[in-house]
Amino acid sequence: MVDWHFVALPIVQIRGAKNPIEEFKDWVSRMVVISPIPVMFSSESSEETLYPDEHVSNFADWFNGVLSAYPASYSVIEKFLRQTMPDFQDFQNKSVGENTKRVVVRFGGDDFSLPLDFSRLSSGEKMFFVCALLLGANKYYGPTFCYWDEPDNYVSMAEVGHMMQTLRKSFKASGQLFVTSHNAETVRKFSDDTTLCLSRKSHMEPTMTQWLSQLHYDGDLINALIRGDIANGE
Repeated sequence: MVDWHFVALPIVQIRGAKNPIEEFKDWVSRMVVISPIPVMFSSESSEETLYPDEHVSNFADWFNGVLSAYPASYSVIEKFLRQTMPDFQDFQNKSVGENTKRVVVRFGGDDFSLPLDFSRLSSGEKMFFVCALLLGANKYYGPTFCYWDEPDNYVSMAEVGHMMQTLRKSFKASGQLFVTSHNAETVRKFSDDTTLCLSRKSHMEPTMTQWLSQLHYDGDLINALIRGDIANGE
């Protein structure tokens, strides 16, 4: 017997394929919890995986794994990247060694082509690739529960809205998306009844959590947040 006050999933004996514990373990194993740091992203892969690590430092392995296991995901990934970067042409996973591949992205137009190693892309462009892979993953081997800490980091204000709207549409069809943000454009892309407001007065007090739809504020939401009206529960 196990004291259920403790997490003991690895040692719980499963009785039957439809056991609720087995279903819960499968759901947990497919969670994507990320707080990407683009400077840590790899451009070379020697393995394959279907899940990124916390900071997406294994980006190339994730990229390699998704395209190898689900080649059809290429269309979803390419579509998002073309919408976000008009001069995007395609990408390649080039062999550079016996067991090593490198991600190369090509930009250009009708008369020229500029191949760039993935490591040479800007931080914002790398974040677009994370979003694109997540869209492909959710469609082809989801549904996925994704917790993304501040997905708008490194992304220009002109692109945040499109990126968040695309993610919302994908996860509305299947899966579940949970994001944290301080960015006005991201906050505006979610309705009051799907937004939680977290606040605390000091590190010595617990964090207060309230649905935005349950709070009262005057005028524009973002201005109310700037004034501190919502954080103070007014």
